[in-house]
Amino acid sequence: MFASIIRTAVRSHLINGGPQTCSQVVAAMGLDPKRHKGTIHAIMCDLESDGVLWAELHHKTLKRTKWHIAPGMIRKRDRLAAAFSQV
Repeated sequence: MFASIIRTAVRSHLINGGPQTCSQVVAAMGLDPKRHKGTIHAIMCDLESDGVLWAELHHKTLKRTKWHIAPGMIRKRDRLAAAFSQV
């Protein structure tokens, strides 16, 4: 259940804030990036393998820099959750 809540929160933050780094998403969720970045990053990688997210790659290191939500993968419930998270 924790993973589904985090997945919804990640989608909401990317819908509201646009492309962000993993640290920015973690900080926007009110968590400490040093402690929770690994857990959130793993969930974001799962979302990437599901085709929900995609990441820009740094041209030299091939590390993920900014995460984006795939436009065709935004569901109605994601838009609702994003709207309620802004209020």
